[in-house]
Amino acid sequence: MNNKIRTVITLASSCLLIGKLQADPSPTIHPTGENRGTIAGPVGQGLYSKPVWRKMGQGTYVGGYADFNYRSQQGAKQKFEAIRMVPFIYGDIAPGLRYATEIEFEHGGATDENTGDAKLEFAFMDYDLLGETLGARGGLILVPLGKFNSMHDSPLNDLNDRPMISQTILPSAFYEPGAGFFGAAYPVGPVKLDYQFYLTQGFNGSATGLSRITSTTGLKSARSNVNSSGDNNENISYTGRLGLSPILGTELGASFHTGTWDNAGQNALSILALDWGLQWRCLEFLGEYANAQIDRNAATDSSVPGRMEGYYGQLNVHFLENWARPNSVFTGVFRLDQQDLDLLNQTSNQSANNKQRLTFGLNFRPLEQTVFKLDYQLNYENYYLPGESNNAIVAGFATYF
Repeated sequence: MNNKIRTVITLASSCLLIGKLQADPSPTIHPTGENRGTIAGPVGQGLYSKPVWRKMGQGTYVGGYADFNYRSQQGAKQKFEAIRMVPFIYGDIAPGLRYATEIEFEHGGATDENTGDAKLEFAFMDYDLLGETLGARGGLILVPLGKFNSMHDSPLNDLNDRPMISQTILPSAFYEPGAGFFGAAYPVGPVKLDYQFYLTQGFNGSATGLSRITSTTGLKSARSNVNSSGDNNENISYTGRLGLSPILGTELGASFHTGTWDNAGQNALSILALDWGLQWRCLEFLGEYANAQIDRNAATDSSVPGRMEGYYGQLNVHFLENWARPNSVFTGVFRLDQQDLDLLNQTSNQSANNKQRLTFGLNFRPLEQTVFKLDYQLNYENYYLPGESNNAIVAGFATYF
């Protein structure tokens, strides 16, 4: 039997065995009582609702998450990989005054071989001005472009890989130095409005005369430097998101990011994103749409695409709740991804930049903050299958700790 097939079967069997074993329900990593984080304030963005804080001292809370997976892709070597380990530290400085940070170690962390990464993912201070209605934030912030970037923790997501547009057009994790305001309001009945608006450093789309914006990686490499070198121009960018929840279990959002990307600060880069999440009984439907408009000039026409567009839609079906152990659940997942990183074919031909993916997933959560995942990806190029032999099986786990 092929070694890849053996490995996949072993991993799948292990996931099912873990789901069936009846564990002692008494041990739990949920802190309780005085050890549980209870920071109050405008918390609609989810940054202060991590499930496994531990209280250290008077007002410091620590925790983190990690994910690990195995990948077998046609045309590539099978591999195991420690994807991320992300400790987080929050400080309740005084009533209405907080500090929050996460430190991300990717692919084993920064090494001599330069194969990993270690960096701050966000680090900011919040000051409540009008309770939940209005708060001020400054520091290294998570850009509120789409919903996924603010809720990208691996244990929250039901598939191993992030959506395609969340790696290219809305490149998560997307963070920039900046400052602004956020909050939530309840205008009538159960209706909730939440908002974020910031001034930020903006994209760094050019380095030593070469563009970081391409039809291969999208905007991923153009995320701003956060070290002392700063942005590549003197202009400030603007970003924000408005979310509407008309009833419990439903949310619609619209967000934007606009600024300049070139060294001279003359070419604009504007991104619009829409997101949605609907929940009904055992079903969830969520997704995002993104469109990027990129101004160009004579020096960049041949290498920089003028427009990018993409979306994903995902359906989750939850079943067998409490079957394996208390608070456990299985979830079947179907996601359709589509992206075109050169919509007008200005720098490449259509087949090189238009990609689609169908992902079928099954996961098991023995408790809400820990998940074992098994996915199968069908990868298309320009709506043709087979286009390349690059379909993949991905198995892994993610957990808060």
